[in-house]
Formats: sequence, C-alpha cells, structure tokens
Amino acid sequence: MSQGLYTLNYFNVPGRGESIRVILAIGGKKFENNFIPLPLPLENPENQNPPPFDDGTWGELKPKTPWGTLPTLLLPSGEIIGQQRAILRYLGKLIKYEGNYLYPEEPEASARVDGLMDMMEDIWPILLGINGTDSIETAPLYSTMLGLGTLDEFLKSKMEKGTGDLSNQFDFLEKAMSDEGPFLLGSNLSCADILLFAAISWWGAAAFPNMDMMLKSRPKIEKCIRAVGNIEVISEYYTSLKSSRDSMPTVGSTNYASYYKNYHLLCGLNE
Repeated sequence: MSQGLYTLNYFNVPGRGESIRVILAIGGKKFENNFIPLPLPLENPENQNPPPFDDGTWGELKPKTPWGTLPTLLLPSGEIIGQQRAILRYLGKLIKYEGNYLYPEEPEASARVDGLMDMMEDIWPILLGINGTDSIETAPLYSTMLGLGTLDEFLKSKMEKGTGDLSNQFDFLEKAMSDEGPFLLGSNLSCADILLFAAISWWGAAAFPNMDMMLKSRPKIEKCIRAVGNIEVISEYYTSLKSSRDSMPTVGSTNYASYYKNYHLLCGLNE
C-alpha cells in the first residue's frame, strides 16, 4: 500500500460516499475509489470493467466490513473504519480548512455539527422507502436507480409545507444554520456542511427531479451548499473527474452520469 494512501470502498454513485470523497479532496489526501458493483437486479453492460451492477462482489464483501455496510475507508495504517458520519468525524479531526479543523474541538460547536448530521440521517429512510412498505412506489432513490423515473406525486405530498414529514425535516435543517453564514458555524467550514453539500446534490438528482423543492424558502441551506461548491479545491476535484462520468450506464430513463449534475452546477462547471 502506498504511503499516505486512503481507499474508499463504495458504489460508483455519490450516495453516502460522496461526502467522504469531498472531505478527502479538501484535505489534499491521496485516495483511491474502489467501486463496488451496485447490488441491484440489473443487467451489466458488456465490456465495462468494473461492472456497475451486482456480480456477487458485495455479498462476498459484506461480512468482512466492520458494520455490514458501505462506505468503508481503508486507512494508510491498514485499519478499516466504517459508517459515513464516523468517517467524516474521523477525517474532520485530521483535516483543517483555513486554519480550523473540519470537526470542531469546542464541545458546543461539535454538538451542533453532530446534530445537523444526525438530523440528515433521518431523511435517508424516507427516500429509500424504509419507513413505508417495500413497494417501489415509496422508494424515490431506488425508483431512479432502476430507471423508473422520479416519484413526483409521492414527493409532493412529503414536501407539502406544514404537513409533509420531509418538508418539516428540511425546515429543521434550515433553522439550524447560522444566520450569518454561509456555513452551519458561521464562517468556519465543518464536516456537517460537506455532508449537506453532498446529500442535497445527490438527493436533487437521484430522488427529486432537481434541488428546487428542497431549496425553496430555505435560503440558508442554499447559501451553504453554494459556498461549499465555490471552494476551489472542490471545483478542481469535480473538474478532474467530469469526463470519466461519460462511461456510466444508462438504465431506463436514468443516465447515471446525471447523478453528478448538481455537484457540477454548484461548482460552476458547464454541463
């Protein structure tokens, strides 16, 4: 293993892995993406290596992971750590931006960071359909990944102002953000802002038709994710990978390359 090299084990979509890729890029850490084929019942395109969809890799790897989930991060020491937010906190204690650690040392500030990240975790089950039935009609993320389009009517009811459970959760995120901004803790970037940037961009391509429904009447969230996208090293990271997205598969109505459209948009890259 190369000196100082990290390896991120995750699927070839943004998902829960993108925030880790971004924080590693901010820290200038050398890392490799070990793309695990998505465990979806889809036919693999010919002559694509690694294959994008299930070939048994995840079933074999799962019992060897710390928690039976991805992402995992292989550290230069050889240690493997898991769970998205735990990895972000770990890296945030090592990486500084403009002189400040991305996971704050001050207890109250770290509690605010943890609170925002924990609140965001409550949104994932709704978009994955875990809180409802096993029906694809209540799983917005799986619907687009299987090429079936966005669940517009389902999302509309969930995002109804005042009554929709998703809408209420996004309102809590908006309320938590600093009034001065642009970040959760004001002028200091944290791993919570990176997670927000990664999640909103992903959800706005893989569950929602775009980011508008999440950002409408939530100017502090929008200000934050735009500020993250304006960080030069993040823009450079997405620029370096932009052309490689062209080889991603198309399934039904979904071009998997479009899952990165909002990251490019927020970084000011032309599509």
